[in-house]
Amino acid sequence: MLRKEDWIMIKALHERGVYQRDIAEQLGVHPKTVSRVLKRERTPARKRVKRATKLDPYQASSIAC
Repeated sequence: MLRKEDWIMIKALHERGVYQRDIAEQLGVHPKTVSRVLKRERTPARKRVKRATKLDPYQASSIAC
């Protein structure tokens, strides 16, 4: 998975005129990954998922008391 810094680096190198294959080689990713990054407008937002824990049933009952 690419970090935000990688996205910025890919965009910056592309604006300087560096070939996509050279960018991919420099960052150690596939050239197709570089082309996908360049097609996107911005970095994808991470979706945070609230996971249930084993303590959730007990915490809910302690609030009601």
